[in-house]
Amino acid sequence: MTSKKNLFPERIDKALNWLGISRDSWKGKAKTAKEELKKRTLAAKRARESRDEYKQRFEEAEEARYVNQEELNQKTIDIERLEKQLTEARSEIEELKKKLWNL
Repeated sequence: MTSKKNLFPERIDKALNWLGISRDSWKGKAKTAKEELKKRTLAAKRARESRDEYKQRFEEAEEARYVNQEELNQKTIDIERLEKQLTEARSEIEELKKKLWNL
């Protein structure tokens, strides 16, 4: 009969009091952990969204840079062509001046 008596604490009120304190402590720790997890989850979500936004901006900037570089190359070709035409026109004008002076 003594073995059954040893399974229970001597004073049930102290055991219940301890269980209540332990439960309250556990609830507080669990609540704190849950709030911390929520904060970290939101921070991770914001970081992913920010990363995706900057990645999209970078890709758009790269696309714009590529388009601008192509336009610059085309403008350079146009300038070279126009400079060549100008040189040819100037030389033609000089030839015409020489012909007029020789008449």
